[in-house]
Amino acid sequence: MSDAGIVAQERALALNGVGRHAEAAQVLRDALAEQPDHVGLLVALARCHRSMGQLASAMRLVDQALGVARAQEHLLAEKARILLAAGQAGYAAAAAQRALALAPQSWEAHALFAEALLTMGNPTRVVVARRHADTARQIRRDIPDVHLLDARIHLRMGRLRAAREACRQALVLDPAHEPALALMARMDASRDRVGRAARGYSDALTADPQAHGSAVAHEAVTAALCWRLFDAAALAGVGHWALFALVDAGRPGRLAVAAALLTVVAGAILPVWRRQPPAVRLQLRRQLGSASVVLCLALTAVALAGLVVSGLAPGRDTPAGGMAALLLVPAAAILAFRVWRQLKRRAVPMVRWVGYRIWTRLVARANAPAPAADAAPPTV
Repeated sequence: MSDAGIVAQERALALNGVGRHAEAAQVLRDALAEQPDHVGLLVALARCHRSMGQLASAMRLVDQALGVARAQEHLLAEKARILLAAGQAGYAAAAAQRALALAPQSWEAHALFAEALLTMGNPTRVVVARRHADTARQIRRDIPDVHLLDARIHLRMGRLRAAREACRQALVLDPAHEPALALMARMDASRDRVGRAARGYSDALTADPQAHGSAVAHEAVTAALCWRLFDAAALAGVGHWALFALVDAGRPGRLAVAAALLTVVAGAILPVWRRQPPAVRLQLRRQLGSASVVLCLALTAVALAGLVVSGLAPGRDTPAGGMAALLLVPAAAILAFRVWRQLKRRAVPMVRWVGYRIWTRLVARANAPAPAADAAPPTV
């Protein structure tokens, strides 16, 4: 490898490290103008194009490198990465298998093959992906991406605790590893821990401000924080109306319970809001013009108004009591829909986990070696 090629690759690597992919690509193109068949420069430029989402150009460069040099493990690994980014998991698995045939002890080839199988889906492929991910981890425990792959497979298998532990291992190696931070936040969001998820996505964006997926998820979980305010207000309003529809305690009792519920709602929401970092608060302020947040705040105001009117109303048969019920109808309907969706979200992973356990046990039983027919009977 010539000195000019080494210098160009090192400079491009430094530029890629700070997110300046276009400048890195230009440095490599200038070097390739003088050495058009330089395999290292071709692969480095392919990685730049992959980072910028220009997958067709990246694939063309890798194929050119494979045409210049004999098939090598790192070239096939880069081809597998490009195919995975393009959504071609089957072809990526084939490229990773070819890399494994050339270098059976390559952690990268094992990891890419496992990732391709995990992307392809069904439980049998996930079991094989588990084996290759374990092999990659045995070869290189000091690579954060290996632990991240381990976490993703655990998550697919429904093992949330093991997935979180694998993410922690990745963060021990690299505390600013954005994919691990984002996956931790995603697991928190899946368990409706929206406050922790919002903080997690803030940390992920601090580590990599250009991470588009974390930015979109950050917007979603901050909006979900706002909807938690609606949940508390709607539950308080509907619960107050239902209680005093059954029990007639007079206006003083209604007012006392309404004031207590308002205090509880404020006491539940304000500490959560104060625990959020400034980035989360800023994100929610930016979203005040979005339809979701505006609708949430409007429904919250309606639910609180229904609670106040229900506390002031002398009885459910009066016009004021009817107004309280009318105000709380939309809040109750949306609250019921949100509760049903949360139950569904929790039930589906549980059913998937039970199905996975049953499938793997059946596969293990079917593949178990049969006892030898001519085995001697046990002696007494």
